[in-house]
Amino acid sequence: MLHGLKKQQGMTGLGWLTILFLIGFFAFLGVKIIPIYLENYQVKSVVKSLKQEPMITKKTVGEIRKLIKKRLKINSVYDLKKENIKIKKSGGLLTVEIAYEVRKPMLSNIFVVVSFSDKVELVSN
Repeated sequence: MLHGLKKQQGMTGLGWLTILFLIGFFAFLGVKIIPIYLENYQVKSVVKSLKQEPMITKKTVGEIRKLIKKRLKINSVYDLKKENIKIKKSGGLLTVEIAYEVRKPMLSNIFVVVSFSDKVELVSN
């Protein structure tokens, strides 16, 4: 008498390798991307902190740029270039925008590219 085939249980070795590869890939990607977002969090906090700065709209563009650079340095953000910080004063409105792109090598000639743009508008009292 013929007995039915045994039920297949579990995954094959190839299935496990696929799952482990995917977990490793996303962990590796996370290791590359998480520091980028942590740095952007520091940049956002600097931009938001300008709202609490007394008499910020009365300061010159150079003074505001110096203040931002100092706060970025305190927060360990060193890679932001001068041309990424745009400050506009028109009438009683002060607009500060920090827009930049981060490129980190992942493997050989494959890069992770992330773009950020943070903006705050302040009105003089």
